[in-house]
Amino acid sequence: MLNEKLDKYLKKDYYPFHMPGAKRSSILRNDLPYKRDITEIDGFDNLNNPKEILHDLELSLSNIYNVNESIISTNGSTCGILASIRSLTYKNKKVLIQRSCHKAVYNAIEVFNLDVDYIDIVTNEINAVINIDYAGLEKKLNNNCYAAVLITSPSYEGYVLDLDKIYEWCKKNNTPLVVDLAHGSHFILEDFYSTAFDIAITSFHKNLSGLTPSAGVLINNKSLAKEIRRNMAIFQTSSPSYVIMQSIDEMIENFDKFSILYKDLNKNLNNLYSLELKNLKLIDNIIKDKSKILISTKNTNINGIILQNLLRKEKIEIEMAYPNYCLLISTIFDSKKGFERLKEALISIDKSIYKIENDVKFSYTIPKQAIKISEAILMDSKNVTLSNSLDKISACFVYAYPPGIPLITPGEFIDNRIIDNINQLQSSNVSLNIDKYIKVIN
Repeated sequence: MLNEKLDKYLKKDYYPFHMPGAKRSSILRNDLPYKRDITEIDGFDNLNNPKEILHDLELSLSNIYNVNESIISTNGSTCGILASIRSLTYKNKKVLIQRSCHKAVYNAIEVFNLDVDYIDIVTNEINAVINIDYAGLEKKLNNNCYAAVLITSPSYEGYVLDLDKIYEWCKKNNTPLVVDLAHGSHFILEDFYSTAFDIAITSFHKNLSGLTPSAGVLINNKSLAKEIRRNMAIFQTSSPSYVIMQSIDEMIENFDKFSILYKDLNKNLNNLYSLELKNLKLIDNIIKDKSKILISTKNTNINGIILQNLLRKEKIEIEMAYPNYCLLISTIFDSKKGFERLKEALISIDKSIYKIENDVKFSYTIPKQAIKISEAILMDSKNVTLSNSLDKISACFVYAYPPGIPLITPGEFIDNRIIDNINQLQSSNVSLNIDKYIKVIN
């Protein structure tokens, strides 16, 4: 579609007296896509007001994901999250969010001056987020009037929520459901995909073939589409990347092949999960996406960060390390050879370590809120050492990135549990966005 049209256009030898400034020059690197980098020239539509070829591209996405409307983002899922939340919160400023939402959701809460209630999360034995407090969600929905409910499914570690149940409760309470599906663009290839949402935002670059940061807003509630699209035009650049859109076009063209590749991925994953390890443990669960490879180091003489370093010595780069585990992301484009290298590395590392009690004292908690996030950010503040921060009110977010889940938000009281959590992560060499000082309100 888009690629085919551009191929034909480039053969016509038009000279580009327009942006972008690289001008398809042969002076520049030929392994970067300068020759295919265009702007909104005649016949190539406008992403922020699509009428022609980009409209058709979005229509193809809607058909693939079985939704009423789709909006392409070349600014990642973050852009879709900001646009969706703003479109729902003009009058009612109160939202209910999963505590483990991505920092883009918290940025929206700050920027749009929102009041927030939290859905508590459930973690497993290695402190990965695996579920939510459904009873707490239902109770809060029944007792409050929210502009929207925002949840993350799948989680960063691949755990999937019961969207059918949540959506039913949201519809009963006339509350739009927004799903951060950033890590689930590939779910359309398997049984985990559900259209039980009003809005979902997904990243094509995380698990499919779109270039970073290609993404899309998937809309089931047609009445919300016009305002979300208007907000997308506010938050998305007025010069969206045609190179990224070409990668989305190629992804769409290749979707029929993806099902075959997915079968190959499943074979490689089943083979990996059958690996017999004495010390390390591959975590699997009926509500977990197998392609998110979680390797537990619990009760061994190493932690997740050390395992990450050991894998790097084997020339294997992973997604994220936490005190009790490592996360590796596999996709339909991983090779059998890559999986074999991973298996050999894990077998070798497993033989070099041993069992030991090393239970990490860490848990996600929701501190007491004193001040709204948007207000706390703007108040006079000072830096204090973590040891001197007890019972003070935080003026900043504290999180490890990835995954970007806040340990504390601006306006919340710093208690002993928060201090213990920060100390635990720092002692495990997990990189946080603070060092020995934390910003507190004067």
